Amino acid sequence: MSTDAPYRGTFTPNITEAAYLDQVTHHLQQLPTYLAGATAQGTVVALDIDGTIVNAGQQFSPRFRDVTKRLVAAGVQLCIATGRSIPATLPVVRGLGLESAWVVSTNGAVIGHFQLGAGYRMTQKHTFDAREIVAKLQAVFPEALFGVEDSPGGFRTNRAFPAGELTEIIAVAPLEELLAQPVTRAVLRVPGLGIAEFRRALQAVNFAGVEHAIGLNTWLDLNPPGISKGTGIAEVCRELGTDPAHTVALGDGENDVAMLRFAGYGVAVGTQDPEVVRAAKDHTFEVERDGSAAVLEALARYFGA
Repeated sequence: MSTDAPYRGTFTPNITEAAYLDQVTHHLQQLPTYLAGATAQGTVVALDIDGTIVNAGQQFSPRFRDVTKRLVAAGVQLCIATGRSIPATLPVVRGLGLESAWVVSTNGAVIGHFQLGAGYRMTQKHTFDAREIVAKLQAVFPEALFGVEDSPGGFRTNRAFPAGELTEIIAVAPLEELLAQPVTRAVLRVPGLGIAEFRRALQAVNFAGVEHAIGLNTWLDLNPPGISKGTGIAEVCRELGTDPAHTVALGDGENDVAMLRFAGYGVAVGTQDPEVVRAAKDHTFEVERDGSAAVLEALARYFGA
């Protein structure tokens, strides 16, 4: 079965038409303030994936798929901005039916462009030496699972991860071998530990010289210093010659904070996480209630698309 298969289906949002249209109207009223002077051709839309544009079943809503096509047809530059690796991201791009899209993956450490027919071309890669921070984390979590990303190929890990996680594992090897060369990302996973205990234990770790973000479950991403989805979107804007003020970003997690701060109109999707909400200019419904689709519908109407 194709790895793109989950992204071909759709889900039915749990929201009335009236409530959805109210949300569209709300965002449409905000856009003249945050995107003053922007044109469709001069706007970048950055989209997180998990919890932002796909539900737990890895499906889009029909409205979301429709409005992304209208925005692209109007000239808007669409950018997928995710913590996923390239192999885990491209099926989403293809599932949306996009002929062209920028891709900020690995939380900003890898930048590239997808073109239907030509495939994916990596334009920038940032790496770091993960040995010191992994040693610190090993002292706190001696039984932890570790992985490093070999962009754009996939992950190498020290042991098998829980079923369904890191499906793009390409090799299992000793930790010393994994860390022998600089990497775009290292990940830590501690199965069986509660998230509250996980967060408390991490408070004892000195993360100087490395970017980090807690993901779903007891998962930790480690990235090069100064690198984030925000810096990744900034690189895309430089490539395109786009004014950073004319960017829209949607996200729901800790790794979206820098991107939401960077964007001219950063919107937190569904989350009540205080740090994410503070970083955003606005808030929308969760993905199950078509929150992201409502923001993009407002943008399409703003540009007459």
